[in-house]
Amino acid sequence: MRSVWFNYRQRIQWRAGLHRVFQRGPQDDPVVDGLRGMASLSIVLFHCFYGALFLLKDFDRVSAFAAQLPSWLGFLANADKAVDVFFMVSAYLLGGALMRETDRNGTIAARDFYIRRLFRIYPLFLLGLAVYALGNPELAARNLIYNLLFIDNFQMKNIIPVGWSLSIEMQFYLILPLLMGWLLRMPGQGGLRVLQALFVLSFVPVLATALLYPITYETPFYLFHPQRVAPALFLDVMYFQTHTRIGPLLLGLIWAWMRHRDVALPTPPARGTAWALGGALLALLWAYFPVYQQDSWYYQHFSPWLNLAGQVLHRNLFCLGVLMLVLLVQAGGAGAWAGRVATSLRAFLGWGLWRPFSQVVFPVYLFHFPMVLIAAILTFQTTDASTIAMISVPQLLCMFGITASLSLVLGIVLHILIEQPMIDTGHALLRERAQARVLTGG
Repeated sequence: MRSVWFNYRQRIQWRAGLHRVFQRGPQDDPVVDGLRGMASLSIVLFHCFYGALFLLKDFDRVSAFAAQLPSWLGFLANADKAVDVFFMVSAYLLGGALMRETDRNGTIAARDFYIRRLFRIYPLFLLGLAVYALGNPELAARNLIYNLLFIDNFQMKNIIPVGWSLSIEMQFYLILPLLMGWLLRMPGQGGLRVLQALFVLSFVPVLATALLYPITYETPFYLFHPQRVAPALFLDVMYFQTHTRIGPLLLGLIWAWMRHRDVALPTPPARGTAWALGGALLALLWAYFPVYQQDSWYYQHFSPWLNLAGQVLHRNLFCLGVLMLVLLVQAGGAGAWAGRVATSLRAFLGWGLWRPFSQVVFPVYLFHFPMVLIAAILTFQTTDASTIAMISVPQLLCMFGITASLSLVLGIVLHILIEQPMIDTGHALLRERAQARVLTGG
């Protein structure tokens, strides 16, 4: 144990760390790199958008800001769906790792899994708690225990603004080894069938929550503003809750199962084309829901029941569309047209820009909020928000560019100084424990 911690400083390697951040290795999947990198930048973009709304404050100015966005840029207001993509990719990677462990050892070492997760998450998370606590020490002190136990999302007692999503993941990790161990004992593709059934059932708690709280779907989304309808009435019951976010996590496990158990996709050319079109349409359609612009065609024919359907379906079906396209890429496509789509998407996902944001996704995710504040000050050349009458799209994009750049630099530093050394320390600790068990015959 002592030697593991003593060697920590030796694990801080700047040159190797920078090379790993920017250069994809032969074992790295460009599809995963692309999805994580795009999701990382999308979250930064969304919080720049959210920051613009916060700066404008007044409902009428917020409405004018939303109205000036070109209709084709409406997806910018819904870039938070990248969190659901994070959930899906995380479940894919960890589910796949547990499947490989089972194939290799015949069982899942749940304790080792939890130790790896703690070394992966807790060091940067504790730093994040300390940094954000500086902004409101009294609130942080009251909410600390909820954050340390990763249950802050249940009553919205988070200290880190994105802490609710991390809590959802940690709660999922708690049951993941048990769930995968059960599924992998089923014969044939029984485990996959159960996962597919669970995904279908994941719509039910979202529907039940909406029906229990009709304000979530009876209210046009643009009205969720402190001067109209308190956003917390939607956020606390629908947005931050584990039971309303389980669908993308299950899709990630389905993805892992199909990849690691070689489940074939539809191969006839016509079905391959239909698969590609279906995935693209699902992803594009739901990327534009919910609608922030009050003069949109959507509100000219507003129906609470249509809005209910959108609230229940949009996150799960968006991720399903993304997954269909990802599976097409990884399978190489079926038919000439679908094959070209798969090749183009693979090239796009393999673009080098995504790689660094994929590798340092966790520190960027935790610490980009202060960068949004710095970017706003640099963009508007003021610390007085009351002097900002309106925010243009170019100014929003300027904020985004500055935020992304600063977040990446900070993320790389934290990755090399803290994240990667602590991950390596956790692995070294587990190796020492394994060697000790062998020597003692335990």
